[in-house]
Amino acid sequence: MIAFAAASRGDNFGCWIKGKLEGMAAKPPPKRDTFRHGNLPEALVRAALSRLQAGGVESISLRDLAADVGVNHRAVYRHFPDKLSVLACAAEHAWQQFGQRVKKSTAGKAPGEEVLIAASLSLFAFAREFPNLYHLMAGERVNLQGKFPKLEAAVFDALQVFAVGFAGTGMAPGIVVGRTAIYVAALQGVITQILYRRLHVTPAKANSYLADICTMLIKGIG
Repeated sequence: MIAFAAASRGDNFGCWIKGKLEGMAAKPPPKRDTFRHGNLPEALVRAALSRLQAGGVESISLRDLAADVGVNHRAVYRHFPDKLSVLACAAEHAWQQFGQRVKKSTAGKAPGEEVLIAASLSLFAFAREFPNLYHLMAGERVNLQGKFPKLEAAVFDALQVFAVGFAGTGMAPGIVVGRTAIYVAALQGVITQILYRRLHVTPAKANSYLADICTMLIKGIG
């Protein structure tokens, strides 16, 4: 049987153990370097979309996203080297979501002006529901250096319906793409000004107001 040489030593050892245990209980569990409960990139993008919708682009940081999903920030850098790459993925998801909506809203519409107005109102509805995501989509271009081809593909796919609409007006095929780009740029500008309340229109009249502007743009561009 082993006994401590002196009671004082045993008391000191007991106090030391107690202090260690209390210190361990007080410390938060270390953050993981790996993500064991699903796809980490997808989880990070979902966290980014949530933060964007709540607080805009300024609310995004890689460390905050790591904290949101419960991993060490080093794990984030394995998938996203910087904030821009996260924003590109978030914008890609936003364009994909809009693309699904606009295809549904224009299904069965007659080619030409009817499709264009329906698509425009769909973009307006998306912007009103998700204003911060819309500002990311319509704001400063994320892919200036061509690093994110999937984002460009998502934008192209979502905006195809506008090109189809202009093609349906009888416009010469050679100018459809250019006219579509001009129209979408003007449309985004009008929607942005409504969101910022620089164009004063009541919510009840907003759709008809935008539809009238779209008609003017379509006639002017055509």
